[in-house]
Amino acid sequence: MSLWRGTFDSLRNRSYLWLWLGRLAASATFEMGGVAQGWLVYYKLTGSALDLALVGLGSSLMMLVLAPYGGVITERVPKRTVLLWTRAGMALNSLVIGLLVSTEAIQVWHLVVSSFFTGTLFAFMLPAQTTIISDLVDRRTLLNAFSLDALGMGLMGFVGASVSGWLIERLGAAGVYYTMLGFFLLSIYSIGKLPTVRSAYVGSESVWGEMREGWRYLVSSPALVGLLGVSLCRVLFAMPYRTLMPAFARSLGFGATGLGLLVSAPTVGALVVSLVLAALGDFRGKGTLMLVSGVLLGAMLILFVTIPWLPLTFLFLALVGAGNSVCMVASNTLVQGNCDPQCRARVVSINVMLWGLTPLGTLPAGAIADRTGVPLVVGVQGLIVMLVFIGIARFFPQIRKLD
Repeated sequence: MSLWRGTFDSLRNRSYLWLWLGRLAASATFEMGGVAQGWLVYYKLTGSALDLALVGLGSSLMMLVLAPYGGVITERVPKRTVLLWTRAGMALNSLVIGLLVSTEAIQVWHLVVSSFFTGTLFAFMLPAQTTIISDLVDRRTLLNAFSLDALGMGLMGFVGASVSGWLIERLGAAGVYYTMLGFFLLSIYSIGKLPTVRSAYVGSESVWGEMREGWRYLVSSPALVGLLGVSLCRVLFAMPYRTLMPAFARSLGFGATGLGLLVSAPTVGALVVSLVLAALGDFRGKGTLMLVSGVLLGAMLILFVTIPWLPLTFLFLALVGAGNSVCMVASNTLVQGNCDPQCRARVVSINVMLWGLTPLGTLPAGAIADRTGVPLVVGVQGLIVMLVFIGIARFFPQIRKLD
């Protein structure tokens, strides 16, 4: 019982509680939007795995280009303001796509434009959303706060992915986007309860000067460079399977409900391990845990596409989610715990920028999957993930020693 006593420590902080509730509402929309968009592109409009990757290209490009700028803005503008405006933009985007689907006017280029718009909002939202956590809680409860954040994402991701498939079968894809609109409005209300939080840094340079200063600080810290390298590996090789999930689901003969269940399986694993991490609180060996979880993630990607028995497919997907969640929580905690508060938002924004490189993984994966099938592509990517994390553990011992 004593192990679980501190599981929800961070939620005793009223400001963090409001942030967590807002994240809870918004997290559901991430999986819901992914299922609805994948269903529209692959099942209704084109049937191409490459098109699945192309639709996500806009979001990635905008994060790649704008995320460093978003980090500087986060240090100049109250983070609560950034979160409110970006959430409002996402609510508007959901409304527009919902209306296009309802009127049967939706086309692939609409989803591409939506992707560009969403990526622009993410470039500003993610640095503020990530760094505000360390502004609201102390370092002792930082891992607990990130674990509970991942717990909320896992919980609502499971609900969102499962419900979205059900909504598509009964109300059509438009019903998913209108439900997302409702969640975004709830998130806006919750974020509005947060205090106005500014960075400890007051810059006197231009925006470009501050961006260069952030890069110089990052390069001067080998540990931070290594942590961002771990993130890059996940972006390029561990995440493309999500984009290919509609193609994999269709190969199994699944409709929208089956697709929703497949997408929700990783969130179950993420939910369980996030709860365990939250209960453990602050502990030593976070660097080692991150590397081990990365190896597990790669191994489970291989098993998920190579063993055809359906119950094991869901189990391995859950373990993919578990490995990915541990890796993400440990990495976020280590980056913020080992980073100067004055440069924190800019370093996090560089991490967000790496997610803009997603097309370097998803586009080749989609093109090859159209010719060879999803299992071969995901299996090779899983092997690469394993080898990269094993290599980091072997040749970068300073990462293993991080706490």
